Amino acid sequence: MYSIRKANFDDIDKLIELRIEFLKEIQDSLNNMEMKIFQKSLRDFFLEKMKSNEYISWLAENENKIIATSGLSFLQRPPYFLNITGKFAYIMNMYTKPTWRRKGIGSALLEKLIKEIKRKGIQLVVLHATPSGIKLYEKYGFRGSDSDKEMILKL
Repeated sequence: MYSIRKANFDDIDKLIELRIEFLKEIQDSLNNMEMKIFQKSLRDFFLEKMKSNEYISWLAENENKIIATSGLSFLQRPPYFLNITGKFAYIMNMYTKPTWRRKGIGSALLEKLIKEIKRKGIQLVVLHATPSGIKLYEKYGFRGSDSDKEMILKL
């Protein structure tokens, strides 16, 4: 059994830990010096964005241990035809510890995020899914877009 609650400032260390766990599953890790810088960057991000309500997270817990997390940022870009306000929500860092997967926790967290997005009156939601998350997001109506592929240039 698990419960769901909104993350608060006391959870920042755990949010950092879970973000790192998530990223280690999908990317190469960092060396020790880079990891310390990365952890500080994450701490600064969570503090600043949680204070301004530009970032929220819902957590799933079992016996007072966090077993899953979700992240939601509220952003704005110049208006465009698909989104005339330019405001959008970006879902990120949906992560469930491996032993808790396929138990409906990701769905429960996603529903909390969608409810929050609707409450704020935002009509466009963006995310970049891992291969294991695609079916979950499609179940909720997310669709891929040929015109919106994430592209990265590292200099």
